[in-house]
Amino acid sequence: MKKSLLWAASLVITLVFAVFQRLTGPTYPLRGEVPLPEAGAAYRLVRSCETGADCLVLRTRADLTGDLFWRRYRTGSAWTRRPFVCRAGACGAAIPSQPPAGKVEYYIEPSALPASAKLPARPVVARFKGAVPAGILVPHVVLMFLFMLFSVRIFLSAAAGFPPVRHSVPATVLFLILGGFVFGPLTQYYAFGRAWTGFPFGADLTDNKTLLMLAFWLAALRASVSGKYTRFWLIAAFAVTAAVYFVPHSLFGSELDYGSGAVVTGK
Repeated sequence: MKKSLLWAASLVITLVFAVFQRLTGPTYPLRGEVPLPEAGAAYRLVRSCETGADCLVLRTRADLTGDLFWRRYRTGSAWTRRPFVCRAGACGAAIPSQPPAGKVEYYIEPSALPASAKLPARPVVARFKGAVPAGILVPHVVLMFLFMLFSVRIFLSAAAGFPPVRHSVPATVLFLILGGFVFGPLTQYYAFGRAWTGFPFGADLTDNKTLLMLAFWLAALRASVSGKYTRFWLIAAFAVTAAVYFVPHSLFGSELDYGSGAVVTGK
């Protein structure tokens, strides 16, 4: 009964972390409502696009007219104007495809509002990425989910003074290595053309966070094998993991420098 409750609690906590990562990340769409006189028009502004086709950045179900203004991010170039296109009661505006890791900034000006009104107040930044095969992306997501699930389960046991589930610490380290250092780099390679952009090759926050978690979980694994300070290292490893997961995913990730054509990180 205790084991079932611990696993159930672990699953709930893991799902909370997963939802938090999803909602707070810089690629999660922005949603809002155009304050029209009669009734507001809900809209959705995307912040992640796939290379190879125009990116429909504005989506709204209302018959809304106006313009979208966009330009390449950090270039200082002139804004390009594109009118909304409405079909069958749905309106949208698209930005031309950019290379992987290329970023654009944009805003919208609905014609129903004064000419000076922009939505949102500050331009939205969207990043383009290459298509990642499902055979790589799915294992990456599943393995990282299992890593977090087992991490939480180990922490709850350690906090309650119970011994860890047999082989759970080695399994947790294995999930992290496979998810974060095998399928993770493969995912990033397909998306942005570079497999590893963390230390010592770059300042990618996600890669460096993964490296930090591995260091602490290897220490926890060593402690569990030696039987010395096991509880301390298990709790410390989870504390670092939880702190990492409270940092939004993909923050300061790969970005194309349009001037040099190089993919940089840490911005």
